[in-house]
Amino acid sequence: MCQKKEYEMEKYAYWLCCIRDWSYRMQKCLFRECADAKEVYSLSRKELEKIPGLMHKDIEHIIESKQTWDTDGQWQRLKQAGISFVSLEQAHYPPQIRQLADAPYGLFYRGSLPETHKFRAAIVGARMCSEYGRTIAREIARELAKHDVSVISGMARGIDAAGHRGALDSGGDTYAVFGCGVDVCYPSFHRQLYYEIVNHGGVMSEYPPGTKPEGFHFPQRNRMISALSDVVLIIEAKEKSGSLITADFALEQGKEVCALPGRITDALSSGCNQLIAQGAGVILSVEDCLNELFVHAGRKKNISQKKPEFTHDFEEANQNSGNLHKFSLEKDESLVYGCLGLLPLDIEEILERTGLDVQTVCQALSALLQKHYIEEVFKNCYKIMTK
Repeated sequence: MCQKKEYEMEKYAYWLCCIRDWSYRMQKCLFRECADAKEVYSLSRKELEKIPGLMHKDIEHIIESKQTWDTDGQWQRLKQAGISFVSLEQAHYPPQIRQLADAPYGLFYRGSLPETHKFRAAIVGARMCSEYGRTIAREIARELAKHDVSVISGMARGIDAAGHRGALDSGGDTYAVFGCGVDVCYPSFHRQLYYEIVNHGGVMSEYPPGTKPEGFHFPQRNRMISALSDVVLIIEAKEKSGSLITADFALEQGKEVCALPGRITDALSSGCNQLIAQGAGVILSVEDCLNELFVHAGRKKNISQKKPEFTHDFEEANQNSGNLHKFSLEKDESLVYGCLGLLPLDIEEILERTGLDVQTVCQALSALLQKHYIEEVFKNCYKIMTK
């Protein structure tokens, strides 16, 4: 009996979300008078006309939909497409979204919804990001996932995709919020990433299947990203950026916002620097970022402030041997490697930081290059090698 009632609730809620030009305004008007979607479906034209705030076009769209919508058939087609649906009337509707003043009546998703007991971090930023920003986003997401933090983003190119990819690198779960239907892979070249996210987390949207990605959908999408997250990390953003909209929503929702600082001459850092000037947290390192997050989660973990020991497997020059060899670092190599990061350092800075002589530093750099621990990005300038 309970299953039948749940089925009835779901199929009428699904119908309601698919009414042409369905909006939060309509939702508010209807649910001031009705207890659920099935009751809305039962209303006659005359009864609809008595509802305050409901416009003539709204009534026409509701009547038209009732005449053309096959509730059982449409619900079965949704299930066959592998798309799940949850409405505000159901207990498993995400509580973080339910708290929004304009919470959408229904959510569509593939995969699963974020687990409510897990700490969640949004990683967002510029689509046309720098390689530095992409690397930082992926590294932070990778470490977050290792510590059982779910990564939330929007699957856009650039920083969003790097955040998802980093979480997947560590076998963690990650969730993408869409500004289109969940059956519309946008951007289309992220199809492989899309399926990986569905299998290791989920994709979700307040828009019905088939909805195209329209520009005005994305600010709405951004409020959901921030609502689902405990903290929002802005990696790179221009002065006028969708990422700053996400940050604004996060602050309105009482969430912590952290930003990656950059040079004042870099357009991609102007938005982040602006946020920091206004009081946002500063991302100075992956380790500091993690500790800051766990402080806010109320479950601070013992995360080492030292650089992690990297153990890489690399093939010998003789590819035919097929054998893999592990390299360990000598004392001087470890000292040189420890002063390097994702931004290139020239040899003069390395000498100053390590206190070693030129010959020792050169030997260590040569060994690290050979072992693929570091790379020379231009003459006498080195950075750590990232996967």
